[in-house]
Amino acid sequence: MEIGFSYTRIDECIENLARITNLSIEAVTVDLDEALNKIAYDTITSPIDIPPYDRSAVDGYALCSEATTSASPSNPIPLVIKNKGNKIDCSEALPVSTGDRLPLGADAVVMLEDTYTDNTRNIVYITRSVPKYLNVSRMGEDIKRGDTIVEKGRLIKPWHIAAVAAIGLSKIRVYRGIKIGVITVGSELKSGGIDVYSEGGVIDVTSKLLMSSLREYEFIEPKWYGIVEDSEEKIALLLHRAVIENDIVITSGGTGPGSRDVTFNVLNFLRNEMKIGIISRGVAMRPGRPTTIATINGKPLFMLSGFPIAAYIALRVLVVPFIARLLNIQGIEPIEVPAILTRRAVGSIGYDVFARIKAYRCEDSICAEPIAIHGSGVLRTLMDANAILHIKHNLEGFDKGDKVWIQIL
Repeated sequence: MEIGFSYTRIDECIENLARITNLSIEAVTVDLDEALNKIAYDTITSPIDIPPYDRSAVDGYALCSEATTSASPSNPIPLVIKNKGNKIDCSEALPVSTGDRLPLGADAVVMLEDTYTDNTRNIVYITRSVPKYLNVSRMGEDIKRGDTIVEKGRLIKPWHIAAVAAIGLSKIRVYRGIKIGVITVGSELKSGGIDVYSEGGVIDVTSKLLMSSLREYEFIEPKWYGIVEDSEEKIALLLHRAVIENDIVITSGGTGPGSRDVTFNVLNFLRNEMKIGIISRGVAMRPGRPTTIATINGKPLFMLSGFPIAAYIALRVLVVPFIARLLNIQGIEPIEVPAILTRRAVGSIGYDVFARIKAYRCEDSICAEPIAIHGSGVLRTLMDANAILHIKHNLEGFDKGDKVWIQIL
């Protein structure tokens, strides 16, 4: 398959892939306690007001606010203590605890510390004026009937779970886990200890970086298929299996123009039994230019560089955004903050460049120190970084002192 590198823009790759992908992620019903960091399959709206009635926000006495207009420490207002019932008049006060429903006739709650009692006469004295609705949680002030609790496609966080519980649900539908198969390609790669180096091999670290990065997303179920040597036939057999078993497949290694970079050519072996589509041979990004995107039987295939940094950046800016685009996922976007560059960061016209950044507080701002733009295989640059600077394809770069937006890792 003779197809030259085209280096398509990232956004075009994602849109083109989403347009032809035939991928269906079904719903599963889970207990609410198991829904954290999953993706909501349905939009959930509240069938009720929360609170469902006016209730006390403190421990104290429910009363009529107008009865306390002139109350003060020097002019305490006496009210008859009514110890039970769901209705009072303005000469009475009902003891309430936090969360108790207000009785009919009450429109405020006075805190215990603003009262004192005469138990022999069953009287409570109010020592301060209490405005209407003071210390009252109004019906619907938290959530109103019809309010959206969770949108379809939303990454479910703890506060969503609490809100869903508040409307009485104990189960929720979410997207099932997205199955992603990862294949590592390279005859030189080995798993094991440092003795691998003495034997002239290379310890596989890219698969560790990819798999652990995928596991950070709890709606993804990654599976590693191990290391396969630079054999088109062997890669094809493993790729065939991974495509059948997963929704998305990622390979790392063998994507460059060298004679041993055979991963792309493997698609020839599969053409007779599977439908192959090429989205892009190369992506206009640095690091990660050799990244290739294809489909096999409508399923996405991301062929990433074997270098760890290039593979990680491609996962971050291609694979995960594609999943978000496909399922309209909200809540997994990278957090961006403004920062001041401490030195120039050079871009590359025509390419989206992702510079590793060390961000730190400097006076009242955040400073961003570029660590590296190149060095796809230098793991240390990622270890020392805590942010990424995206230099867009139409920029030559940023100068020292420029205000930029950085993505927190």
